[in-house]
Amino acid sequence: MIVDCEPLQQGLIDRGDAEIHYQVFGEGDRALVLLPTWSIVHSDHWRRQVPHFAERYRVVVFDGRGNGASSRPVTVEAYADALFAADALAVMDRVGVERAALLSVSAGALWELILAATAPERVAAAVFIGASLPLGEPLPDRAAVMAQFDEPQSAYEGWLKFNRHYWQADWPGFLRFFFSQCFTEPDSGAEIEHFVQMGLDTTPETILLTVDAPGLDRSEVEALAPEVSCPTLVMHGTGDAISSPTRGVELARLTAGELALMPEVGHEPQCRWPQDVNAMLDQFLERHWPAI
Repeated sequence: MIVDCEPLQQGLIDRGDAEIHYQVFGEGDRALVLLPTWSIVHSDHWRRQVPHFAERYRVVVFDGRGNGASSRPVTVEAYADALFAADALAVMDRVGVERAALLSVSAGALWELILAATAPERVAAAVFIGASLPLGEPLPDRAAVMAQFDEPQSAYEGWLKFNRHYWQADWPGFLRFFFSQCFTEPDSGAEIEHFVQMGLDTTPETILLTVDAPGLDRSEVEALAPEVSCPTLVMHGTGDAISSPTRGVELARLTAGELALMPEVGHEPQCRWPQDVNAMLDQFLERHWPAI
């Protein structure tokens, strides 16, 4: 949930297998829906965007299943990509938003892609930041450890901390390592600590369910992306240590979107460089979804 801003509206939606917590800020005639990312954090990763855009737009955020004020389902099936996308439509319906510009970070790109491709009447424009989805070339260090994710290791150094057994043994230790890789820029201690605290709001058992959940594969993403007909902006840091910048390049190509590569910037530019990101978002939205 967004912590430091008072929402005009908030509540819970019963989705059968989960309760989804949403918040609404601002009273603009145009709506922005800021999608959740991987359930390792909640919607406060948008805290630098909500007050900026709520001055002109109706801004809708919700905690993804597994963190924040949303519930933590206990089955693998409850974390399927399609359900996160369906949650977004349920939130839009509940708050009376027929059409909106969507913004996503990292894993949220998968759910945004589903929505933009399959519900085009609801999506006016789409922004993808640090998209984490099966496109482009993998980062070698991450690809190597993912092949060993389920295997116990004699020692857990560096990316070997991205491991099922290490998560269960030292969840805080994993969070501090992982978020140090999200923020590769110098002097990012405050941002790393903020994300660690969000990560401590869930459990390794919950996040393991998200890893094991059914998700889109490369062929499905490659089939969906060309179906996106709305204007798109793909932003990606060239210093991203979580998701290869080649993913952003490929996503922009497949969606015929605008590509903004940010030199030496890490995985979470909306938090680390909010003024720059908000300025680029303002320019894109002014062209394609201007506040009335």
